[in-house]
Amino acid sequence: MSISAIGASVLGALLPSAADAISKSASAVDAAAVKAAESKTKTKATLDAIRDKGIYQWAQEVKAEKLKEKLRAEILESRGTSEGDLAKLDPKQRASAESSIAEELARRIKEAMLQMLQDHAKADADGKPGGPAIIDIKV
Repeated sequence: MSISAIGASVLGALLPSAADAISKSASAVDAAAVKAAESKTKTKATLDAIRDKGIYQWAQEVKAEKLKEKLRAEILESRGTSEGDLAKLDPKQRASAESSIAEELARRIKEAMLQMLQDHAKADADGKPGGPAIIDIKV
């Protein structure tokens, strides 16, 4: 066997691996570019919402949504079910379950709001209100 034949067989064996490595790195670069573009779009949408609503209103809406998500998870857990279990139900049963969950969610939010208002209405030792009525829910 000549040296050129050995070189050709070694080169032939290496080229597919090199091509795969280049292909994998190119796909990783493409994936990173897509992820960066998605992140940029999400950031722009968030900033647009803040500009439209104002930072305080936007923050309150985000907190309210996080609270709803947390309460929904608690309700589902207390009932021994999950989102996957709900998805498996037929449409009529799912609508009934979702309605029941929405009612419980509304009741819990109402209780939280009433508690906040009661706390706000309590006067401190000087007879002044307890402070501004800001719903600040840490989630």
